[in-house]
Amino acid sequence: MVAHTLDQVPSTMKAAAIDRFGPPSVLKLHELPTPEPDANQILIALHTAGVGSWDAEMRAGEWRPPGRVRFPRVLGLDGAGVVAAKGKNVRRFSVGDRVWAYG
Repeated sequence: MVAHTLDQVPSTMKAAAIDRFGPPSVLKLHELPTPEPDANQILIALHTAGVGSWDAEMRAGEWRPPGRVRFPRVLGLDGAGVVAAKGKNVRRFSVGDRVWAYG
């Protein structure tokens, strides 16, 4: 359940994602449901996204997270933007704060 949110967080988002592992050509622009943050999470409306060498390894299937991989898989772990929504337990950030993140 989201405790606070910007006035109009869209129900869908655009994301670079893959439907299978493979060469660069498998990376496609997708329109996906906008995730809702859990109680201890924030949702960031990205202005800038980073691409690391590990993203190519993930796309190729050379590096996989533990467990079952679900597709479409959104690549990218780095970015900067503003907090669009936050979970009910989040105290450190407010909606509208400028933030950056990396994984």
